[in-house]
Amino acid sequence: MYALPPPGRFHGHDAIVIGGSIAGLVAARVLSAHFDRVTVYDRDALPADVAQRRGVPQGRHGHGLLASGLRGLKTLFPDLDRELLAAGAVPGDVIGNVRWFQHGYFKAQFTSGLDGILLSRPLLERSVRHQVEQLPNVTIVDNARVEGVLSDRNRVQGVRVRRAGEAESQVVADLVLDASGRGSHVPNWLDAMGYGKPKMDEVWVGLGYTTRVFRRLPGDLDGDRGIIVAPTPPRETRVGFMLAMEGDRWIVTLGGWLGNHAPTELPAYIEFARSLPRPEIYDVIRHAEPLGEVATFGFPASVRRRYEALKQFPSGLLVLGDAFCSVNPIYGHGMSVAVLQALKLHETLESSASLDGVWQPYFASAASVIDAAWTIAVGADFAFRGVVGQRPAGVDLINRYMNFVHRAASTDRVVCRTFFDVANLLAPTTAMLRPSMLARVARACLAPAPVERRPVGHDTKPRRAMKTA
Repeated sequence: MYALPPPGRFHGHDAIVIGGSIAGLVAARVLSAHFDRVTVYDRDALPADVAQRRGVPQGRHGHGLLASGLRGLKTLFPDLDRELLAAGAVPGDVIGNVRWFQHGYFKAQFTSGLDGILLSRPLLERSVRHQVEQLPNVTIVDNARVEGVLSDRNRVQGVRVRRAGEAESQVVADLVLDASGRGSHVPNWLDAMGYGKPKMDEVWVGLGYTTRVFRRLPGDLDGDRGIIVAPTPPRETRVGFMLAMEGDRWIVTLGGWLGNHAPTELPAYIEFARSLPRPEIYDVIRHAEPLGEVATFGFPASVRRRYEALKQFPSGLLVLGDAFCSVNPIYGHGMSVAVLQALKLHETLESSASLDGVWQPYFASAASVIDAAWTIAVGADFAFRGVVGQRPAGVDLINRYMNFVHRAASTDRVVCRTFFDVANLLAPTTAMLRPSMLARVARACLAPAPVERRPVGHDTKPRRAMKTA
């Protein structure tokens, strides 16, 4: 399905991608199947090795690649997982190898078949970039800032680019795709062209977190590969997650909503971990060897630009990734949503005879991916008092129901698996509301209080009550 066709077979000679992060790279992979040449421009100096870079400030923090995103990347890059594993990425079962503590309960832990991979963001990005660099008709140009687009009233015809130490140049293209992230200039470009800016939805969460890296020992977490400790809103706002990554390391991210952020000094950081509703992260890091520098990140608000609602839009221009929608990163949707949007772009181009008007079906299709991530993240955020924005209809009722889902998912594997299918964007959000699911949730919540159990294949004796005081 994704094998490269002969150059120029479909939509034109040249495509330009603005931004060389994950969103831009997966977009370039798709466009390489539809254009003679694809050029990716990124303003950073892109490292040859696995390293942090300025243009990805969140790259220093814990990352989650959902099962849907991993499957999509494997579709686009069949050799990617082999390269990642060779570089030390840690494979595992999303449910069976990771402990999930949410709303006062540990999720049931069992081998689910939901494959995951744990690694640093720089390793993932470098490996994906390496895969893209293998494509014969894709060129990645770094230290290059796109200053604007070339256009007439109805069509974008290329970009104005300034490379470091050089004069601005004009590059003509049949298609320009913006994957430059939250700071996208497309709304301003549209306004200057007379189209007006798209409507923008914002939900203010005041999220901030601090990340440190520690040496990982074989006995940590009894061999499990990660733990997520989420708060029970609205009375708790602190969150922590500790995930294995390459190099026998833990990446530990601690923070919270509404300004309840973790400190940077190591003793205070460890005490912050101690304040979480579960002790597992604290128990590991208080004795662990710290590695590298501390990093902080602030995320004021989820932002969604409603490109799918526009009635007019210039041909030759598209938007993908965080430039389209950026949701609270705690839920791990960003990279996976970008991958799924890229697959929607491929489907749209496959069924379109030309680029004229292709923006409309693509934006509608990409918005269907965004809808799920936005519903999950924004709905969960509104469980915290003080989150500000347009409240989705029925969100309070859904959040009350989700409290019961979290309890039921601690003992009922079907409820647990369905929850993770939805959270990983593999099933629609309505899957949790099916009559059979409502019945299972009710039965589980009427049963005696659950106890924490080992994953399938481990000792199944109860260890402690799963519900915290």
